[in-house]
Amino acid sequence: MLELVKIRFDDSNYSWTVIDDHGNPVDEIRDWIVHLEQINLSPNTIQAYARHVARLGTYLHSNSKEITGITVSDYDRFLEWLPYHLSGMADDSSNLAFLSPSLEPAARLGPTVNNQVHLAVKSFYRYLTGREPAFASVAVSNRHQPVDSYKPFLEHINQRRSVRKKDPYLKGDLGSVRKRVTEKRMSPEAVLELIKACSLVRDAFLVTLLYNTGMRIGEALGLRHADVDLADGVIWVIPRSDNENGARAKSKRARAIPVMPYLLEMYEDYITSTEYLAAFESGTEYVFCNVKKGRIGKALSRSYAENLKTYLIKRTGYTFTWHHFRHTHASEAIADGHGLLAVADRLGHASPQTTLDFYKHLFSSEVRKLHLTGPSKLKERLDEFMESGAQSTERGIKWI
Repeated sequence: MLELVKIRFDDSNYSWTVIDDHGNPVDEIRDWIVHLEQINLSPNTIQAYARHVARLGTYLHSNSKEITGITVSDYDRFLEWLPYHLSGMADDSSNLAFLSPSLEPAARLGPTVNNQVHLAVKSFYRYLTGREPAFASVAVSNRHQPVDSYKPFLEHINQRRSVRKKDPYLKGDLGSVRKRVTEKRMSPEAVLELIKACSLVRDAFLVTLLYNTGMRIGEALGLRHADVDLADGVIWVIPRSDNENGARAKSKRARAIPVMPYLLEMYEDYITSTEYLAAFESGTEYVFCNVKKGRIGKALSRSYAENLKTYLIKRTGYTFTWHHFRHTHASEAIADGHGLLAVADRLGHASPQTTLDFYKHLFSSEVRKLHLTGPSKLKERLDEFMESGAQSTERGIKWI
């Protein structure tokens, strides 16, 4: 069995490698990971790709094959085995589990996972194909595969496509469409409840920021004070590779997101609060950093963000993910009449086609009318809440 493990160089720098049953790194995969880091792929993407290739290696190992000895039929069987492995129905050493009549058929891989597996495998074998001797004059043993030995296999993967189903949002009556769209977005009322459940100004500001900007959680955790432009009323998302918490903007280009004044006012309240004083004195660059525990001023970790999400779900009863805010923000932007290019730029998508693939159902005028203008309504509710005298409520709104 191959296992993906993290290599930590210091508090802020880490990498990944894959080890075999004896704890030895698999050289081909480690070299490939270093290559992905050198071409500046996102750490989350590298981790996902490496995990898929490790699973492929595990499957091949159970067939007594090396990862460099793959065939088209091996890959087909791996894709058939993978749903059982992911659902826990197949033992790592049992590559024939899916043939057992005692097992119920496992669901097929979803389009997202399916595409991710294809991209990871193509990237790995493309890298192996491109590995050439450093000096052309050096004799190379013909016992090893030539550098173009994976080309037929890569061509085979390139022919694969995920099956696209008919857009479910545009089927049936408008009432059914209304329900599906509504279920996929967070209402201002729900966002306010999450804000009220926060015990720190920092956490309340994080929730408000994500709702108002549609940032990815990694982009928010990498936000620095220099990225907040109070004069122009915008927040910049800057791609960096040196954030001490490993947070990175997925896009390779900077973008500016115009924001409402109340968000910037909340930012000012946060950085001038007693809560933030120790972090301010530490000289931290980071907006979201440790203010109570740990090394004060250190950028918040992704694990803290996940723990905060779990805490807020428990406190409020609203089930959500951080990416849910991004979908909601996109829905609100479309509802307010922003066009495809504007929404794509605001979300930081590399191509407007990506935006269209995710949100094309929301660009129809019929569906657009179903949405409310969320950020301004959230401001109204915040104002009402602060004027209601509810500041004395127990734990959960100390930041007011």
